Amino acid sequence: MATVQKQVKGSDSEIVNFLLSLDPPRIIIPDCDPEQFEKFISVNSRFLRISLIEGQLEIMPPLPVHIESSAGECQINFQVCRWCEDNENLGAFRLLKLEDSNYPNKRTILSPDCAVVLKDRWDSLTDDAKRTSYPPVAPNFVIELLSKYDSAQLLHKKMLQWVNAGVDEAISIDLNMDPSEVRIYSFDPDANKVVWDTKEDSVEVRSRVLEGFVLNMQKVRRSMYLH
Repeated sequence: MATVQKQVKGSDSEIVNFLLSLDPPRIIIPDCDPEQFEKFISVNSRFLRISLIEGQLEIMPPLPVHIESSAGECQINFQVCRWCEDNENLGAFRLLKLEDSNYPNKRTILSPDCAVVLKDRWDSLTDDAKRTSYPPVAPNFVIELLSKYDSAQLLHKKMLQWVNAGVDEAISIDLNMDPSEVRIYSFDPDANKVVWDTKEDSVEVRSRVLEGFVLNMQKVRRSMYLH
């Protein structure tokens, strides 16, 4: 832990180089309170991918390190933003359903590759909650694109977290596999558990939550192959 803390306090390039020397390239720091998280975010958020899960800080390499995934995420966000109009397309969320009220300092804050909060859900928040850095609301819809630095197992765990937090539809995309794989996660109230459908080499993905939205997978692939 002492070595990790020393590296986290280093320069941006030192932190990134240290992360890339790990397998998988991520640092886990337990018992991170909200003040420590805010302080770390304010200094490093431009360079690193950072999540807080039940008070545990998770630090991953910056997206530009893997330019193919970054280009793919930009294409996904472009398509979703064209659909959004009056709905909110945001970056990071505090997920109250994944927190234990008995431990108020152990917060959960996740940032998906792409997310949409529909207007009705967004309008249910108070004005003060809307203005916070990490609105206390689960998106209706999220997409996560697996990079070469992440594992399919960790992505699957994250998708389960999203749905258990209240996300209606969570889509994971793995273009590293052959054939490529798309999973669409949702909560089945009859079975009282998270379920998912798996599709291989999809040409498009139709959302069940964003009415009329169709993700063009060919454009996502092309954007990644161009880099």
